[in-house]
Amino acid sequence: MNFKQKPLFFVDIETTGPKSTSDSILEIAVLKTVDNVVVDKFETLLDPKRPIPYFIQNFTGIKPAMVVGMPSFAEIARDLYEFLADGVFVAHNVSFDYNFLRNEFAKAGIDWQMPRLCTVKLSRKMFPLERKHNLDSVIERIGVKIENRHRALDDCQVLVELMQHLQDNHCPIELDKQLQSLLSN
Repeated sequence: MNFKQKPLFFVDIETTGPKSTSDSILEIAVLKTVDNVVVDKFETLLDPKRPIPYFIQNFTGIKPAMVVGMPSFAEIARDLYEFLADGVFVAHNVSFDYNFLRNEFAKAGIDWQMPRLCTVKLSRKMFPLERKHNLDSVIERIGVKIENRHRALDDCQVLVELMQHLQDNHCPIELDKQLQSLLSN
């Protein structure tokens, strides 16, 4: 697959906890890019249909009152499925976001999968001398300003800026080679 021929969907979710089989998505943001230009976005808070742990409220800033009246994942599943069509799913620690979404889609009766790319692994490949590759380290390394860390849309924007930074500051042939090697289906 040629990355220049497919849109990239930069995805971040906030959840009620770490387990994709028992916790729920609180917020999802997706930035669709073509040639590293954001051309569309999908963003919403979701009603998790369960209490939001106090730790998660403090971590994300998402309070119970903010999700009152918001749709459930099942209510947005079809729109999100159509939005994510025909591209590459990109996330920091991609298996976390991807597995949560795959489980939520399955609960909604939708068999969903798409090619995916992990920006943690990409950071390790492109910055091999750096020890830390979590999102806070990436933010510091590339000099991104972020207002709402641990909110889905802002974290997605960091990933778009990481990709732009890599395109601007690394050999295109090497970057393409690493992108191709990290693509998983």
